[in-house]
This record gives sequence, structure tokens and C-alpha cells, in this order.
Amino acid sequence: MAGLELLFPEFLLAATALLLPGTYLLHRNAQLCGRLAVATLAVALGATWVQWFGSDAAVSATYFGHLEIDLFSQLFKFAFLAIALGSGIVSLAYLGDLPHRPEFFTLLLTATLGMLIVASASDLLTLFIGLELAAFSSYALVAFQKHDDGSTEAGAKYLLIGAFSSALTLYGISLLYGLTGTLEIAAIAAHDWDGGLTGVLFVAILFIIGGLGFKVAAVPFHAWAPDVYQGAPTPVTAFLAAGSKAMGFVALLRIFVTALGPALAEWQLLLAIIAVLTMTVGNLAALRQQDIGRMLAYSSVAQAGYIIAAFPVMTELALGGAIFHTLVHAVMKGGAFVIVAAVGMAGLGYTVESYRGLAQRSPLLALTLTVCLLALVGIPPFGGFFSKFWLFYGIFQASMAGQQWLLWLVIAGVLNSALSLFYYLRVIRNIYTENPQGDARPFGGHTRYIAFAVLLMLALLIPVQYDSILGLCREAAASLL
Repeated sequence: MAGLELLFPEFLLAATALLLPGTYLLHRNAQLCGRLAVATLAVALGATWVQWFGSDAAVSATYFGHLEIDLFSQLFKFAFLAIALGSGIVSLAYLGDLPHRPEFFTLLLTATLGMLIVASASDLLTLFIGLELAAFSSYALVAFQKHDDGSTEAGAKYLLIGAFSSALTLYGISLLYGLTGTLEIAAIAAHDWDGGLTGVLFVAILFIIGGLGFKVAAVPFHAWAPDVYQGAPTPVTAFLAAGSKAMGFVALLRIFVTALGPALAEWQLLLAIIAVLTMTVGNLAALRQQDIGRMLAYSSVAQAGYIIAAFPVMTELALGGAIFHTLVHAVMKGGAFVIVAAVGMAGLGYTVESYRGLAQRSPLLALTLTVCLLALVGIPPFGGFFSKFWLFYGIFQASMAGQQWLLWLVIAGVLNSALSLFYYLRVIRNIYTENPQGDARPFGGHTRYIAFAVLLMLALLIPVQYDSILGLCREAAASLL
């Protein structure tokens, strides 16, 4: 076992989460607690960056037999910490001086810690514990505005459906344990699946898909997403749409690509069908939405379908494209919800019509939101174009190599991407071609900083860097196969 320095981000988040309530009791300063949490996330993010790029040798270590630090885990640890940091910065302005501010940031830190555990888990029990740590913290974050009926209702729905999904996941894991006699992901991958009991394996797969399908809002497990995204505090919605969804995909990759990759025939067609249903239902539902939070929620459902489409292919290029698109979606969707939070804090509302004339009120916010939406569609030269291109090209390449039926996944993905353009353009049209409702006064100064922060995040995915990012994602995918 290597030194514990690679677990510094996890220890730092856990320690700060434990200390925040005591800090508030000593100083009675809610602002201090929020800034301390944000500083902690920034330090953890910097430490992960140094660990990742500070050495010429590839990072690889195993801890306690349950955590494995490799390129894949480091990539997603960095992503989760960046998402949490962005959500924390926005929350500082969003929460103001609410008395329960320390509890909010404690929950944000523990949810992020759960995500880091999922990224590094080398066995199914550790992975499940990480999922639940993130989930329980997220339930409380969604219902944090206890005097807001929408927030409490969303929290209750999220808790009930989340508990059910956790039960499904745990039962599926228990069946896998009964079949293989182990919870270690590598040992499950080495199991001989030609020895019968494939019926029980298929049942286990169904339960796991049902449980993790909730985490990524895949059809038919997506019904919670619009209500929760609409009712939760907007910074929490950004955190869920970016971080929680990415965490679900990490769990799916660990289980289906690594652990159950040798049993591909048992789940390949099932996930392909779910992928097409998810992207189609999500886009069709988004077309009808007037609330921008619900529209972005259904958009997230559709994006999940694109990513799941790579799973039945099981090639380095397709899975690398899926990982790339997961990261692009996290940044762009998180950025879009940050702008939604800024517009809401300015008192303009949360409907699509609220964005009429946004370019006249705040050109920087308008530009940032436009970049996010066009990237989610996959319009060049934005990051979403490159991630979708390599995702679909990887599937196409596999179809030409012998699995011709996979071609319909590419066709469905391209058609659905074109369909999504209609509801995104509706927002962009309101931003630039409509006159603002009421006085076209500029936004307050804090929104400029929010927009600048989001633009800075987007700069990490500029086209000139896509090749190196794709290379990292392909290496991460190769480590799973």
C-alpha cells in the first residue's frame, strides 16, 4: 500500500465537514463557514491536480483493499471537486446569511466525499457506501429550504424514490455476491460465466440497472428528475445535474464495463434499448416544457441516453467518448444551472419567457448560457460537438467491425441531437431577439463574477484542448476494459 497522500482530498473533506458545525458554534459566523468549505474544496482540487500532473509516472495505488487510485478515479475525483467548488461558490451568494448555512456546506462536503469514494471504489460494497453517503446528503440538500413547499416536496420525493433505488441496487449486488462469492470488482470480472445460472445473473443485472438508472435518470427511472430539479435550490440542482449524474455513470462503468464486461451478452441489448428510449423520451418531453429548470432536467435525461449508448459497444474509443461527454455534460449543464440561479436571484423568474432580452440586461450571462446550450446540442466548435462526435464515431466503428445492429444507436443519437436543437433555440431566440419584460436594467455586480467563473470553467474545454482531453478519457476507458 502506497502512502496515504493520494487520499488527502478525502481526509480533508471529511475533517472539514466534521469541524464546520463546531466552527459555527464558536464564532456564530455563517459567512465564515461557507468560505471555509469553499476554500477546502479549492485546496482538495489543487491537491488532486498536483497528484495527477505533478509526477511523470502514472498514479496507481490501492488502499485498505477497498479503494484504488488510478487514472480513471483521478479524472473523476478532479471533476467532482470542480463541480462541488463551482456549486459552493454560487451557494455563497445564493444563501446569503441564512442561519443554517453551515449545515448546507457540511452536506455539500459529505456528498462530494461520497462521490470521491465511488470514483475510487474497488469493490461493490465500498461503491454502494459511497453512493449512499452522497445520496443521503443530497436528500437533505434538496429539501434545505424547509419553508419552501416546492423544496420540501422535492426532497420527500427524492428520498422515497432514492431509498427504493438503493434497495434495488443492494439486492442486485447481493445476487452477484451469491453467484461469485466475492464483492471485489476485479474478481467478479474474472468469474467464469459459462457455468450456468445466467438467469439469476440477468435478474441481478435488472436490479442494478433499476437502481443505478435512477441515479442517472434513465428511462423508465427518470420521473423524479423534473420535480426535484425544479423544486431544489438552484445551486443544488446544478450539483445534482452535474455531479450526481456523473457519479451514477462512474458506478455503471465500474459494474458493467469492468465487473460484468465478460458477461456482455447478458445485458448488451437491454442497455441499447434503454439508451434509445432515454434519449428519445427526454428530448420529446423537453420540447413541451415552459419552466427552464424542467426543460434542462429532461435534457439531462436525453444526455444520459447518449452516454449509455456507448456501454453495449465496449470499445476504448466509444467508452472514451462517453467519459468525455460525461465531463462535458457536467460542466455545461452545471454552467447552465448557474446562470439559471443568477437570473432567478435577479428576480426575473424561472420560465423560458423570463429570458426575453437577457442579452440587453447582461451580455456576459447571455453569452455564457448560449455557449452552454449550444455545447449540449453538439454544435461545433464547442466541447459537446467533439465529445458526441467521438462517442458516435466509436459506436459506428464497432458497427462496421461486425456488430452491424449497433448502427441504429448512431442514427438514434444523431436524430435526437437534431431534435434537441429546437428547445434550446427557443431559449436562445428569447435571449437575443426578444425585448426584455419591464425595465431593461443591468444585473448586479455579483452576476458578472458568476458568469466569469462559468466562462473560466468552459475555457477548460475549448476546442484546442479536446485532443488531449479525449486522450485522457480513452486512457481512463482502457483502464476499465
